[in-house]
Amino acid sequence: MAKWIPGAAVFGLLCLMIIPAPGIWGVLIGATCVLAIIGSLFMLVLDRVATALLAWRARRATRLTQSRRTQVVHAGSGMTRKA
Repeated sequence: MAKWIPGAAVFGLLCLMIIPAPGIWGVLIGATCVLAIIGSLFMLVLDRVATALLAWRARRATRLTQSRRTQVVHAGSGMTRKA
C-alpha cells in the first residue's frame, strides 16, 4: 500500500470533522477513511513481522554455516586442518 494513503485518509477524516458531509455520504466517506487507516496499519504490522522472520532465518542460516566451517578434521599423519 502506498505511504500517502494513511495520510490522505487522516486528512479526509479531519475534513469531515470540519466540514461535515450530509447523511449517508458522510458515513461512507468516514468508513472508507477508517478502513484505509486500519488496512495500512495491518499491512505495516505484516511487513514488520515478515521482515523479522526473514532476518531470523538469515541469522540462523549463517550461524549453521559458520559452525560447520570451524570444525577441525584429521588429515592423517599427525596433521590437522580446518574444513
